[in-house]
Amino acid sequence: MDIKYKTETIGEKVYIDDIDINLENTLFSGQAFRWKHDGKGFFGVCFGEAIRVEKQGNRMMIENCNAEFFENKMAHYFDLCKDYSEITKGFEFDEILNASFEFAPGIRVLNQEPFETLISFIISANNNIKRIRLIIENISKNFGQKKEYNGQEFFSFPSVEELSKATEADLAACGAGYRAPYIVDTVSKLADGFDLEAIGNMPYLEARKKLCELKGVGKKVADCVLLYSMGFTNAFPLDVWIKRVVHNIYGFESEKDEEILGFVEDTFGEHAGIAQQYLFYYVKQNKLGIK
Repeated sequence: MDIKYKTETIGEKVYIDDIDINLENTLFSGQAFRWKHDGKGFFGVCFGEAIRVEKQGNRMMIENCNAEFFENKMAHYFDLCKDYSEITKGFEFDEILNASFEFAPGIRVLNQEPFETLISFIISANNNIKRIRLIIENISKNFGQKKEYNGQEFFSFPSVEELSKATEADLAACGAGYRAPYIVDTVSKLADGFDLEAIGNMPYLEARKKLCELKGVGKKVADCVLLYSMGFTNAFPLDVWIKRVVHNIYGFESEKDEEILGFVEDTFGEHAGIAQQYLFYYVKQNKLGIK
């Protein structure tokens, strides 16, 4: 793995030097749901393990993470093979994006576990962040594994096998509501051989179409899964805020999905998903593009 930053491992802590990341902006920008403030830093559950992260000046510290776990999991999770300062320089021509970079610098697109990301974004449909987080936590408590780190209890997100034991009634009790049958159906298909890993090797539009075969997965949810867990940095999730950006700020008039995708590709290129993450955070926080 070609990590772009100098790192140092001391016991169960890894330090990354001179990294262009803002943990607050990254972890709470609508792409991940299991992080919380813990005073100086942030506590989360990744790959079934408790992880603490903290920014210490120009250094980022990842705790409960040895060298092997960092190289195999967390370096990819925080997308450390990309130099985001170079990526953002590539958008110097775009006034709106530059305003987004200045408003919330240091956002990175995370590479999360595909199964957890898929279920999380099925839950996200017509939902708010607070409820999404609560439902995911309830599902983890009921079907994941109970663990402990530094005296703090936490639960891993369940595997496909573990979540296949959940009924619609179980998931409704976790708060999933009308999404419960979607989750049950999706988990059943995955248990029967629907291959999430193979999707990561498909061309973008083919991967998107394949994900949309699952109940509860529309184009926006599919794009979120592709962007936040499968490395498709050209995926561009279109929610109400991003559609306002496309139509009311950039002035693109067509409502047709394929034409919007063409505009996105022409305007933002291979890093469209990274641009989208900045735009989403910027316009939503400032309520821009509303007519």
